[in-house]
Amino acid sequence: MLKHASRAVAIVAALAVLLTLAPRASAQEFKYEKYKLDNGMTVILHEDHSLPVVAVNTWYKVGAREEPPGRSGFAHLFEHLMFMGTERVPGSDFDVIMETGGGANNASTSLDRTNYFSSGPSSLLPTLLWLDADRLEDLGRTMTTEKLKKQQDVVRNEIRQQVENTPYGKANEYLNHYMYPLGHPYHWNVYGLHEDLEAATAENVKDFFSQFYVPSNASLVVAGDFKSAEIKPLIQSLFGTIAAGAPVQRRQADPVKLDKPIRVTMLDKVQLPMILMAWHSPAQFGEGDVELDLAGAVLSSGKNSRLYKRLVFDEKLATEVSAGQNSAGLGSMFQITVVTTPEADLNKVEKIVDEELAKFAKEGPSASELDERKTAYELSKLRRLGSVLSVADQLNEYEYFFNEPNSFKRDLDRYRNATPAAVRTWAAKVLDPKARGIIRVLPEQPEKSKSGRDQRPADLAQGSFTPTKPEAFKLANGVPVMLWNKPELPLVAVSIQFQPGSPLNEPAKAGLVRLTADMLEEGAGDLDSLVFSSTVQGLGATLGASADQETIDVSMQVLRRNFDKAAALMADMIRKPRLQAPDFARVKRLHLEDLKQQNEQPTIVASRVGLRSLFGETNPYGWSMEGTVQTVEPLTLDDIKRAHGTLVHPEFATIFIAGDISAADAKASLDKVLGDWSSGGTAKFVEKRDLTAKAPEKPGMRVILVDRPGAVQTVVRFMGPAPKYADPSRPAYDVLNTMLGGSFTSRLNQNLRERNGFTYGARSTFVQGPNTGYFMASASVKTDTTGAALREFMAEFNRLRASTGGDITDVEVTKARQTLRTEVIQSFEGLQGILGVAGELSRNGRPFEAIAQDLAAVEKTTASEVNAMGRTALALDSGVLVLVGDKKTILAQMKDLKLPEPIELDEAGNPAKK
Repeated sequence: MLKHASRAVAIVAALAVLLTLAPRASAQEFKYEKYKLDNGMTVILHEDHSLPVVAVNTWYKVGAREEPPGRSGFAHLFEHLMFMGTERVPGSDFDVIMETGGGANNASTSLDRTNYFSSGPSSLLPTLLWLDADRLEDLGRTMTTEKLKKQQDVVRNEIRQQVENTPYGKANEYLNHYMYPLGHPYHWNVYGLHEDLEAATAENVKDFFSQFYVPSNASLVVAGDFKSAEIKPLIQSLFGTIAAGAPVQRRQADPVKLDKPIRVTMLDKVQLPMILMAWHSPAQFGEGDVELDLAGAVLSSGKNSRLYKRLVFDEKLATEVSAGQNSAGLGSMFQITVVTTPEADLNKVEKIVDEELAKFAKEGPSASELDERKTAYELSKLRRLGSVLSVADQLNEYEYFFNEPNSFKRDLDRYRNATPAAVRTWAAKVLDPKARGIIRVLPEQPEKSKSGRDQRPADLAQGSFTPTKPEAFKLANGVPVMLWNKPELPLVAVSIQFQPGSPLNEPAKAGLVRLTADMLEEGAGDLDSLVFSSTVQGLGATLGASADQETIDVSMQVLRRNFDKAAALMADMIRKPRLQAPDFARVKRLHLEDLKQQNEQPTIVASRVGLRSLFGETNPYGWSMEGTVQTVEPLTLDDIKRAHGTLVHPEFATIFIAGDISAADAKASLDKVLGDWSSGGTAKFVEKRDLTAKAPEKPGMRVILVDRPGAVQTVVRFMGPAPKYADPSRPAYDVLNTMLGGSFTSRLNQNLRERNGFTYGARSTFVQGPNTGYFMASASVKTDTTGAALREFMAEFNRLRASTGGDITDVEVTKARQTLRTEVIQSFEGLQGILGVAGELSRNGRPFEAIAQDLAAVEKTTASEVNAMGRTALALDSGVLVLVGDKKTILAQMKDLKLPEPIELDEAGNPAKK
C-alpha cells in the first residue's frame, strides 16, 4: 500500500547500502531528543553524522481502523491524496521540488497508522520539513473533486493490480472480512471496496483530514546529518504554529476469539490451490506476540522447518508453506498459508497441518530450533538499522507502541529472551483448530480454446556429442597431466589424484586415510591452519583434499589471475603439510563427534552395516572410509605422518586441469612447484588382490535388523555382489539400473512412491570400481508399510529375474538410453564436472576415449539383452537385506514374507546386545 512501491524499495535499498558503512555507538541504542510542540505534535530528533543525508518520517495515528462505515479503503486513499498539492505547492510540485534537490519520498498505510517518509541530502532538510508542514496545514482546504477523482482511479487500479490480478490476492485482502465481525475496526483490510472508494466526495476528504491530520495526532522524526540546535527553531516555525485541532478519538475494540471454525472457498485465476488458515492472536508488542512470531518461524522458515519439511519434502503435497504473526495494535492474526500441488488432497493437507500443530503445542520447539530462528530475527532487525531511513521509521514505531523511541534493545530482547516453554504455551493457547478461519482458493477452470498446445510437437534432431579430448604432457619429474583448455570463464580447476594401489582403507585402521586427507587442509609450509585457510580464501580459491577406497584427491579451483599463487599453496599442501599435534587433536575430536552423530542417521547406519555384512570383516570394502569410533580412537599423529609418507608420492600422481589456461602455461607453473618433487625411492605400490564380495557359507539372502525403537520410518536396503568397472557388460548394467531404480520414472520409484506412497523415493545403483562392485536398492518407508514395501521390492526384482525372461520393453530401454546419454553430457558441465569424469576413468584404468565407447555400447543395448541380464544381475541370493527401524513393528510385518530369520546387529554392525 505504498504511493510508489518501486521507488520506496529503491530509496531504502540505496540508503541501506550507503549507511551500513556508518559507525554507530551501539547497534541497539540510539541517542535522541524528544519533545512536544505546544499544539501537541511529538518531535523526535536523532543525529547521525556518518553521511550527509537526512530522513524525515511522520506517523499519523490513523489507519484502516479509523474508517467510518461505508468508507472502507479511505485511509489508504488519503495517503495518495496527500501528494496532490496545495496552494503554495500546486499540482505535482511536491515531487518535482523534492527530486530536483536530490530527495525522494513515499508513504504507506496499515490497519493502525499512516506514515510519510522522505529523504535526501542534508542540505535539503529545510525543504523536506517545509513540504510536510505545508500539506499538514493546507491540503484539506485545497482539496477538490478533480484531485479526488484522479486518485480514486489510481487507487482502484492499485486494487486491481495488487488484489484482483495477483494470485491469491483476494483471499489475503478479504480475510479480515471473515475473521472480524461487522462493526469491528479491522472488519475491512487496507484496500477496501471499490464501491466505497467510488462513493467518496471531496467533503468526505476534508472531514477526514480535519479529524485525523492534526499535529496532536502526529509524531515527527528527523534523523541524520543535522544539528538539533539549528533545526529545532525551524521545526517550531513550520509546525509549531499549526492549529492543534480537536482531540482525536480512536476506535477501540476488545480482542476477538472465534467460537467455531469459519470456512470459505474462493475461485481465483491461479494455477495451484491454496489453503489459508488464521487464528486471532495477541496484539502487536503484546505478551505472546513474539512467541507466536517465533512459532511461525519454527513451523515454516527454512527447509528443515516443521510444516515445510512435512508438506514439501516428505509428503510432496505442497510447493510453498509460510506461517507467522500478522501483528496489529488491536489484535493480531496468526496465519498459515499452504500452496499445494495440483492434485493434492486438501483434506489431507489440513490434517497434516493439524497433526504438526498438535505436536508443536504438546512438545514445543527444541532449543536448537528456537535459537536458530531467534538468531535470524536478530540478524534481520539489526541489518535494518544500517539505514537512517529505517532507523527513523523504527523510532516512530516504538514511540507509537511504547511511548519510548529508543526501544531497539527492548524489542530485540523480546526475541532473545523467548524460551521453548513460552513458545509452546502460546502456540497451545492460540492455535485451536476449533477457533480459526480457513480459506481455500481453488483454480478457476476456464474453457480451453484450441491451440498449439493441444498436441505435443515433434522433437528436434538430436545434437551430436563428442567429448573434448585433453592435451597430455608430463611435468619435469614425470607426473602425467591431462588438460582441457576452457577459456569461457577466467577460472582454473585442478585435481591431483594419488592412486598407490587398492584398497587404501585397511579394516584395523579404517578412517586413517580420510583423516590423513583432512589433515592436508590444516596448514602447509610456513602457514598454520588459520593463515593457510585465509590465504586460500583471499586468492578467490577453494582448496581441499578427500579420499576414497582407491585414491587420495587434492583439488583446487581459483581465479585465473591467481593460479600461480594457488598452485604454490597446493604444492605445499601436498609436499609440506604441517601435521601439527593441536590440529590433529581438533580434527580427530570433530571426526569422532561426527561418527557418533552418524549413529543417529539411519541411512548411514544401513550403509555401514550393509557393507560390512556383504563384504565381511577383513575386506576393506566392508568398512567406511570414515571408519568407526573404535578404529579411529587409537589413531595417532604418527599414523597420519606414516600414511602421508606412504601414499602421497609423485609416482602415484595424475594431474587433471580444466579452465582458462594453456598447456604451456600450466606446465611452466606446475614445474616451478612440483617439477623437482621426488619420492626418493620410498614409494611402494600396494599389491592388488581379489576383493569381490564373497558368497555366504549357506546360500540365500541374509536379513540384517538394526533396532531403532519408535522410528517413524524403516530404512530398507538390498545389497548384493556385482561386476567390477572393467566388466564389458557395464554399459548394459547401467541401462538395466536406470530402468529399475536409476531415474524418477524407474520401476521402483513409480511403484513405491508414486503408486503406493510408501516413501519419498526409491532408487537402485550398481557401484562398480576397479577391484569390486555391488548392487544396492533402497528406500526409507513409513514404518507401518514396511511389510508391504518389502513385498513390492521383491515383486519388482522377480519381474526381472524370471526364468522365462524379464518383461523390460523397448520403450523402457529407449528411455533409459536417453537418460544415460543426457547424464553423461551433463557430467561435463563446469570445470569440476570435467575433472570428475576424468578422475573416474583414471581411477578405473580406462582411457578418456572410453566415454565414446560406452555411449556407443549403451545405444546398442536392446531390451532382449537387458532381459537376459536381469536373470543374474541382481545376485540377492548372495546378498543381504538390511532393515533399520522399529524391531517390533518390522518383525510383525515380516511374518508372511517368507524371509530368513533376521540377524540383529547394532549401529556399527556388531552383534546386538540381548
